[in-house]
Amino acid sequence: MPQLPRYEYTGPVDCTIPPNRAVLKGKSVIITGGANGMGEATVRAFAAEGAFVTIADLDEVRGQELAKELSPNAQFVKCNITSWDDQVQMYEAAIANSPHNSCDIVIANAGISRASGDDLWPLDDVNEPPVKPELNIVNVNLIGTMYTWKLAIHYFRKQPDTEDRDRCFIITGSMVSWIDSPANWQYTSSKYGLRGLMRTARRNSHEQGIRINYVAPCYIKSAIRSAAYEAELMAKGVEFAPPEDVAMCMMKLATDRTINGHSLMITPKSVSKEGFKDVGMEDHIEDGYFKRTQKAQLSIIEDQWVPGWSKGRTAEGAAKP
Repeated sequence: MPQLPRYEYTGPVDCTIPPNRAVLKGKSVIITGGANGMGEATVRAFAAEGAFVTIADLDEVRGQELAKELSPNAQFVKCNITSWDDQVQMYEAAIANSPHNSCDIVIANAGISRASGDDLWPLDDVNEPPVKPELNIVNVNLIGTMYTWKLAIHYFRKQPDTEDRDRCFIITGSMVSWIDSPANWQYTSSKYGLRGLMRTARRNSHEQGIRINYVAPCYIKSAIRSAAYEAELMAKGVEFAPPEDVAMCMMKLATDRTINGHSLMITPKSVSKEGFKDVGMEDHIEDGYFKRTQKAQLSIIEDQWVPGWSKGRTAEGAAKP
């Protein structure tokens, strides 16, 4: 497996160093939610560098069109990420049809927003029985991406064990993981959850040679948003970033094996000329309670991410007598 050092804070990622695009040639890349928007831009960027991209999406028409356009460097697999079986088929197809029968890079990009309907938010009629929410946004964004992560671990470990292979997992999160976004209850909760997954997984990911990072877009130009609403947002001071900047951020993470456990945020060019930068808020640097507690937690939790470790441990992680 790829040899990675244990995660420790070494400062922010230098985003001024451009991605080494050459290393993508022949790599197998899965991009969920890859048929439109940020996902499509990322698919195009990786396929252009000779990677074999599996486009996983529910939009069969657009997905097939994109795969045909980018052939032979892309294939489409219809996939609902809330379905474990769909995702298994996605991974199997990615490996079976890739140049080296591998799965090198997984970009967990699929997700839905408040626009799809947040049934946690509405106020019910107090004179009627309470309505149980379906929590579809949480199911897609959080549970679906956890499926993607769990399966990535399995298939990363099955791939050819050669020096040129990578095990890279990237989560599409959101800036709402750091800023309040009123009424975005499920969406914000799910993106916070995914950021939490990255932060905890990075502490053991080296034991399986897996890099995990988080990308946080804010306002990205998209055809899904009406021109009128976009103009209204701009009038309120919103600066939009193009989806191509998301693709370049993904490429930076995918091609630099030294990056593990970081969150990069997509920014307007007025903030960062590259269109993205390190968030710089994932570690407790200043001396104080949080830094001391984090150090203690890393000492208390002794779990190792290796086969058979849990057999000698209780459910809470203590050594069995």
